[in-house]
Amino acid sequence: MTGFVDRQRAMQLMQRAGLQALVLSAPEAFHYATGASIGPAGLFRRAGAGFVVIPARQDLPIGVVVADFSAGQLRIAAPGAVVHSHPIWIEFAPVETETRGLLLAERIEAGLVSLARAPDFARPATFDLAGSVRQLQALLAEFGLERATLGVDLDFVPAADFAAMQALLPHCRMVDGSSVLDRLRAIKSQREIELLQQGIILSEAGLERLQVDAMAGMRQADLVALYRQGVAAAAAGLSHPVATAEYVTLGARAKGADAKAMPGDPLKCDMVCTVGGYASDMSRNFTFGPASADQVELHAIAERAFEDGLAALVPGNSLGHVHRAATDSLTRQGLRSYRRGHFGHGVGQSVFSEQWPFIAAESDVVVEAGMVLAFEIPLYIDGLASFNLEDQFLITPNGPVAMNRLPRRLERIG
Repeated sequence: MTGFVDRQRAMQLMQRAGLQALVLSAPEAFHYATGASIGPAGLFRRAGAGFVVIPARQDLPIGVVVADFSAGQLRIAAPGAVVHSHPIWIEFAPVETETRGLLLAERIEAGLVSLARAPDFARPATFDLAGSVRQLQALLAEFGLERATLGVDLDFVPAADFAAMQALLPHCRMVDGSSVLDRLRAIKSQREIELLQQGIILSEAGLERLQVDAMAGMRQADLVALYRQGVAAAAAGLSHPVATAEYVTLGARAKGADAKAMPGDPLKCDMVCTVGGYASDMSRNFTFGPASADQVELHAIAERAFEDGLAALVPGNSLGHVHRAATDSLTRQGLRSYRRGHFGHGVGQSVFSEQWPFIAAESDVVVEAGMVLAFEIPLYIDGLASFNLEDQFLITPNGPVAMNRLPRRLERIG
């Protein structure tokens, strides 16, 4: 298999939860388990576009239900998987190359006939959940799991789809497996770490381009364009797809994308760079020209809280403890009433760069080696500046190791 699943850890987590298999249908979970795309049916973001079965038993392979249009690519990408397919709306056919003297349309028709489909075969308007679940049922029976307790990613599956799945799989007990999947994905493989590191490398290249070429008078949209140019230049030649998302705040009060940077304006650049589906997250802060005394002090408060919180981000501590360390630091510096829901989060493959686990006050999640966490101190002060200091860390047995190389200080543009 070429996915990212640690089967040993998956077995342990499922045994602890009383599950015999995970059945996943979110496009991101599909890619995590197989290393392959779920295909165009996944764009509808409904259950049934595809399923992945991860058995607790390690002697069983991973099973996949995927659209017939994507099955060939899936078998190449995940040669160890057991693959079942279901029809979707896209028609495709082999072309008969051995028959001489036929018109192209006749050769295509011969290819369609060679598929030996049932006389009443017809394609659905998009895809058929019932047909997909029937293939899932066959796959479960093949694995001896037709009466199993299954953990389903219910944080993704629509309620109506789940009811249909339950009706079509009456002998299986289906429960929420989302927390098992979260815990499984929280510890990263070496390939995942490399993708997340690459995202930081590209993002920092984009920020360096922005800092060098930005100037007062530019629009917020122009500043984002500079960042994207820097990322694109650094990404030239990479085989993985790269995408960015920019959360930029310009000015003492937020401005629109068409507003121009003025001397003295602060600039927060909270940047997400996604490489191969894995989203890295970091943030740096700038001022156009010299920073005011208040801006310098605000950033210094963030830097001190960052160092105090980071000192607690070590294996064995809970994420709630890390949150308290950062909050206590802000309190000591005079911000006794400051309340922040979380001071960071997991990163990886998701629809959003922020994902479980969160560095939140009530979190009892223990910091473990192998986690990759974005740690941040955001201070958004209306009328002064919106600053966010954020680095991405690989947790090692000896503590956090920053994936970033850019200094955390407040930088000047121009």
